[in-house]
Amino acid sequence: MEILKNTVHKITEHAINAIEKVEESELEQMITRIMDARAVFIVGTGRSELVGKAFAMRLMHLGFTVYVVGDVTTPAISDEDCLIAISGSGETKTVTLAATTSKSVGATVIAVTATPQSTLTEHSDVVICIPSKTKEAWKYYTSGVLRGDYDDLTPMGTLFEDSTHLFLDGLIAEFMAILGKKERDLKERHAIIE
Repeated sequence: MEILKNTVHKITEHAINAIEKVEESELEQMITRIMDARAVFIVGTGRSELVGKAFAMRLMHLGFTVYVVGDVTTPAISDEDCLIAISGSGETKTVTLAATTSKSVGATVIAVTATPQSTLTEHSDVVICIPSKTKEAWKYYTSGVLRGDYDDLTPMGTLFEDSTHLFLDGLIAEFMAILGKKERDLKERHAIIE
């Protein structure tokens, strides 16, 4: 139980510190771009995809038109839409391909990444940097930006994925306040076929 408690403490402490480093101007742009979009598309791979799907569900509960890239019912993206691309390394092939394709048709691309200099950020209009150890991005942080005692108990992308999940849940609360929504409003759009 001690390892579990210490690890959870380390993850939550890291998430708070990482989220506090998000540029407020980029966050404001992200909110504006999502609010202005005809539809929001979300892409990620592996655990980042799962985090993205959780965010997609909450956006749907708020009344946004939202799609997860790769689902069979996802339509073509257009210049009226925005793509939220989640990749800790910023180099995940499917995510960078989705970003470049979306950009080529004029859609807004919002990157959520731990790596401020990456292929993904080169093709993004808005960059939300969640500084974290990831399976690949750690090599970019040589200046002490993220130095700390990270160990095998938070492997690969754990810190990025957990921090991103908390950030996106916090963003849902921001949207609820902006839109004047309450929990009861979200419940009206909750699945009834389960």
